[in-house]
Amino acid sequence: MTKSRKMLLACAATALALPSAAQADGGLTFIIDGDTFNQPYSITNTSTAGETVLGFGISLISPYGFDTEAGGFGATPTPFSPVGGTDVTTGYTGPAAFADGSTALDFTFNDFDVGETFSWDIDVDFNSTILTVFGNDLIGSTGYADFSNGLRGNGIFEAVAGNADAAQFMIQTFTPTPGGVPEPTTWAMMILGFGVVGSKMRRRKSKTRLSVSYA
Repeated sequence: MTKSRKMLLACAATALALPSAAQADGGLTFIIDGDTFNQPYSITNTSTAGETVLGFGISLISPYGFDTEAGGFGATPTPFSPVGGTDVTTGYTGPAAFADGSTALDFTFNDFDVGETFSWDIDVDFNSTILTVFGNDLIGSTGYADFSNGLRGNGIFEAVAGNADAAQFMIQTFTPTPGGVPEPTTWAMMILGFGVVGSKMRRRKSKTRLSVSYA
């Protein structure tokens, strides 16, 4: 590998690493408190560096599932209805329906800004039996939140201190979003890096031409 190529790759890597301080600030608040049948679920974008939420998902621990129809689990996909117009404010893009008995939900958004909340109604049951399920029953379930900085916050539902029947989503690690695209600031730093390398290469060529002598 030539020296100039090594410089180019190193500069690109540096540019990608520069936004890392802001990337760690992606945040999302979600608490399941009490009977899952009687209350709406709400997630709030609590990022501290202006990141928007692009996606959110939940995977329930066994043997729980989402009951979208009255009377236990069935097989028919059921239309999904967000609460209070929060689908509009957050730019909810889908899906439009979930299969009854699903053990996982995955949402996508295109305008979920800091401070905004997305809410929805859906029950959680125990297998195919009608059973009251509380938030604390879902401790150990996992989830993720995708942010506009190109990172996915992977988390788990944990106990809430002083609230025996609740669980809260806590991000544990950040990884690159599958198929994610860097945000504009990342691209800007990469372009700047390429420009610096290009400038150095041009100066080197200029010096080489000036040092040539003819007999």
